[in-house]
Amino acid sequence: MAIFESNELLTEERNRQYSAGLITYTTALNNLADLTDEEFKVMNGFKPFNETGFELRRQARQSGRYYKYNRNDRLPEEFDWRNYGFVTPVKDQGECGSCYAFSTVAALETYHKRRNGQLIDLSPQQIVDCTRQLGNNGCDGGTMPGVGDLSVFHYAINNAIAPEARYPYVHQAGNCRWNRNMGVVTDTGYYLIQPGDELALKHAVAVYGPVVVGIPGSLREFRFYKSGVFSHPNCHNPDHAVLVVGYGNDRRGGDYWIVKNSWGTGWGRDGYIYMARNRGDMCHITSAASFPI
Repeated sequence: MAIFESNELLTEERNRQYSAGLITYTTALNNLADLTDEEFKVMNGFKPFNETGFELRRQARQSGRYYKYNRNDRLPEEFDWRNYGFVTPVKDQGECGSCYAFSTVAALETYHKRRNGQLIDLSPQQIVDCTRQLGNNGCDGGTMPGVGDLSVFHYAINNAIAPEARYPYVHQAGNCRWNRNMGVVTDTGYYLIQPGDELALKHAVAVYGPVVVGIPGSLREFRFYKSGVFSHPNCHNPDHAVLVVGYGNDRRGGDYWIVKNSWGTGWGRDGYIYMARNRGDMCHITSAASFPI
């Protein structure tokens, strides 16, 4: 009860701040309100940077894997892949640190739709069960997407991702049951976004498709986000993988990214959060961003 009451006090205070014009988002209690901080951290299964990660970033610079674009290209002021039928419904990872799997297969779903005209729910369970060689740990988290041979997008070059219907999600890790007859979606590689370059992220979203990003999901305010444009002064350490599917502008909250989460439709704006854009790389949203090609 103490946990619930503490979270209730937090949401009430943030909503008072919203009403006073001090912040640009609202909060609400949800199905995560009874979880302790430690229990909640299980759901944030994105491994932050370590020495290996920085080394792989260095290799990415040398190999030219960073996304290159024309800064003078005219891009739409607002864009949302959902409006074109290119995004599958929001999923619920449950109490399993599999956000790295949900975000990457979600990017591959749009990738497949653009190239083959079919929008198929793909299997995050395949990623959870079959990518330990990439440094992933099933329900205990996974490596940052899009870095060298440890990328799920690199895995998908030679290991076609199965439809969800053939390899369903079971909220826990198990032995790999994948075989080549299951798979339907491969890619040819990936690009990384240069950390700090929000224009590159905007360009990639508008031209190529949704982009996987890492954000600080452990913040209590993030846990109880309900509406508006989210920003936070302590939004620093990415630990949760999500998917940017578009961008736009709000009269009160300013520029924002449209971000698909994997905590079910009862969280946020029907499973989405609008995160501040062009605010000094708020929440380090470009620090671990990648997309399939």
